[in-house]
Amino acid sequence: MTDRDADDGLIKRGRATNEHGLGVFRLIKSVLKNLPLVKELSRRELTDQHAAQIAGGIWLILHPVTLFLVFAFLFTAVFRVRIGDGGPSDYLIYLFAGLAPWLLTADVIGRSPSILFANQTIVKKVLFPTEVLVAKTVASALFVQAILFLTVIAYIIIVRGIYNPMFLMLPILFVIHILLLWGLALLLSSLTPYFRDISEFVRVFVTINVYLMPVMYLPSMLPGKMQYALALNPFSHLIWCYQDVLYFGRFEHPYAWVVLLLMTSVVLVSGSYVFTRLRHHFANVL
Repeated sequence: MTDRDADDGLIKRGRATNEHGLGVFRLIKSVLKNLPLVKELSRRELTDQHAAQIAGGIWLILHPVTLFLVFAFLFTAVFRVRIGDGGPSDYLIYLFAGLAPWLLTADVIGRSPSILFANQTIVKKVLFPTEVLVAKTVASALFVQAILFLTVIAYIIIVRGIYNPMFLMLPILFVIHILLLWGLALLLSSLTPYFRDISEFVRVFVTINVYLMPVMYLPSMLPGKMQYALALNPFSHLIWCYQDVLYFGRFEHPYAWVVLLLMTSVVLVSGSYVFTRLRHHFANVL
């Protein structure tokens, strides 16, 4: 390549190239191709976060375990909330069946608007696959929140035993959840450079939305009209699916699974489409 060709490449960086194929599969293929890079960037993000601390990476385990213990004490010993006939343990399972997936979702959503801004130097490199930055952010959040998930699952097995056929649905549900998070991360990260208020909206949303879903309370505890409002919150259906698997042990909310599949499909396709259409312009707007 001559210097002139290189200059032309830099000039045309902001122009969308003719890419063939559906954006969803093209981006996933790129991430799989660059999987070692995703793993290394994720590892650095996790280790650098606690590099200068004495406990170091131990905090990655202490944070979710401490959160579990604090919520367990708060809602069973202080507020004495009860659901069902199983005593405090029933409520803890109900609480964390919804809280664990929401904390993972909130973590990814909260990080997504700043992905491109935090990596401006890399994004402005002509040949760097920017979707890798989105993938490493999702992967980092998955690693941290997976510790809380494992703590919750271990508690459920200790209290109720492992004989729950719905546990077989957990890997399928988790894959759907990851695809939903991937689509949301693509959408938010690609739109924020153009609409910078998105980051502030997301910050408020992740704070209040935990109270707008059936996580800390049963829908039946709300007045009739407010119960319909829960169904209008798309993330309520994600929570209901996890509660079906971890708490009820049956398809208590079959419609929620349909809504979750539809929501994931729409978000995944739209997020991939927007990202692939805009990524050639990221360097010009950051």
